[in-house]
Amino acid sequence: RLLHERNGVTVRTGVTVAGILGEERAEGVRLADGTVLVADVVVVAIGAAPETAWLGGSGLVVDDGVVCDASLHAAPYVVAAGDVARVPGSPGEGTLRLEHWTNAAEQGAHAARALLAGREAAEPFTSVPYVWSDQYDTKFQLIGLPGPDDDVVVVDGSFTDGTFLACCGRDGRLVAAMGAGRPRQLMAVRPLLVRGAPLREAAELFGR
Repeated sequence: RLLHERNGVTVRTGVTVAGILGEERAEGVRLADGTVLVADVVVVAIGAAPETAWLGGSGLVVDDGVVCDASLHAAPYVVAAGDVARVPGSPGEGTLRLEHWTNAAEQGAHAARALLAGREAAEPFTSVPYVWSDQYDTKFQLIGLPGPDDDVVVVDGSFTDGTFLACCGRDGRLVAAMGAGRPRQLMAVRPLLVRGAPLREAAELFGR
């Protein structure tokens, strides 16, 4: 948020959008508290719904995506990859879909190998999710899958400075890392994340 505000962006939180004004083009946005924001462009970012209707009657299990096993098999001789693939999460965390192009590329390559190997011999897909976004002069990066109740520890830099590396822990185990302007430091944490190291190891790596 601080980065956007320092670059002239006004951030509104704690209120929802009630409607978009204008007939043939956008002219503004009305918020739930009655405030009207004048705008000639409105961007709506609400995610995507997987297109699976055409799979009706195929025998595949479809539940907000094509349900796959750990090797990305949806059925014998059938694999799925990318945004449409619903795969097992960590133990006890059910299944999930990842809408990232990096995930689609990695799953696509793995799905091809799994299809050639056959369902019984195929290896599980174990890649650590990775996404990034370049905003202004700062690169934001995320590895792993953070949750809303995770413990968050800043191990390098600070939120106030605008450049930082923060690690997320769940039950004492490192599950994700988020960096702003800290690409080298983030990559240093990746091996710890892959092996499910304790959160304290990430802090110790940077002397925290």
